[in-house]
Amino acid sequence: MTTPERLQGFLDGLAANLAAVREAEEKDEAEHRAGLRAFFAGLAPAVTVAVQAQKVLDRVAATNFSVFHYFKENENLVSGIFADLLRPDGSHGQGTAFLRLFLQEIDRGIPKCRRHGDYGSLERCAVYTEYRTFAGRRIDIVLKLENKWIGVENKPWAGEQCHQLQHYLEDLRRKDAKACVLYLSGRGDDAKTIQDKSHYLTIPYGRTKDGPSVAHWVAECHRSCDAEKVRWFLKDLHEYIVRMFYAEEPEETI
Repeated sequence: MTTPERLQGFLDGLAANLAAVREAEEKDEAEHRAGLRAFFAGLAPAVTVAVQAQKVLDRVAATNFSVFHYFKENENLVSGIFADLLRPDGSHGQGTAFLRLFLQEIDRGIPKCRRHGDYGSLERCAVYTEYRTFAGRRIDIVLKLENKWIGVENKPWAGEQCHQLQHYLEDLRRKDAKACVLYLSGRGDDAKTIQDKSHYLTIPYGRTKDGPSVAHWVAECHRSCDAEKVRWFLKDLHEYIVRMFYAEEPEETI
């Protein structure tokens, strides 16, 4: 057999092998598709039963209901809730418990300002919303503990406005040289325009491994709360934060 004939035979054999491989792959793919169709067809009755069971459960438990769905990204409503939780005389009836836990949450961020035990009597804490600065801007929440001040800018969905945090810090430091400003950030980003970060801390909504977060504070409030009605509210709030601000399901739930 000549070399060209041997080469042609090799190529013919290679082509036959490739054709056989393609045929086998097509057969496997067809069988796989048939198996998937059979699998999902078998699931259909179970899915139907599950949907019907969920409807029955929701009639008595409303598992998908949350008052927070009505917020529709209303930053002021969320700030109002946080402010009431922080008030020692808030409607939650838990005194200074939630405020103390909030100050401890600040400590988890290790800011270059006071520790939670340095604020004196928590019972006399005044909590302001939409606090007007000397230039007419408004801070979402301001805490005044004796002669010590904390500003809180709450941005669950939007970003900061130009020089917003820097202006707030300058305003509060007219009253208290060690005042600090907190940035509750749904995105978890630091404020872009603040210049003096010596008394500034970002607290993301979603939980971080070791640092502070709104979710962790709410979870701690839930654990410390003695009023069942408020505990249910805090649980719903925590679940809302998880749905809105977590990229994946957290390891810890309440």
